[in-house]
Amino acid sequence: MIRYVFALIVAGSMFFQVHPVFSQSAEEFNAPKDEVKSLKDGQDGVKKDIQDIKAQLKAKPVPVEFKETVVNVDGDPFKGSKDDKVALIEFSDYQ
Repeated sequence: MIRYVFALIVAGSMFFQVHPVFSQSAEEFNAPKDEVKSLKDGQDGVKKDIQDIKAQLKAKPVPVEFKETVVNVDGDPFKGSKDDKVALIEFSDYQ
């Protein structure tokens, strides 16, 4: 009986013993944590960039100042009255 108990204790100690081959160093243990931290920092940077872009898109554009333009069409073919307030002018090139 004592032999069986002794054999069980020896087998149990061999089974539960941690071998240095299977253990991790502190550097290896912390490497995934460091990678996750760097990924989170990268995500925070992307989120900040997106917020900046959204803020720029929401900003009201400065209205363009209206400048009246006069185009001389004397002698050119046209339809309608010369005294019209609005003229549509088409520039085209037949080549």
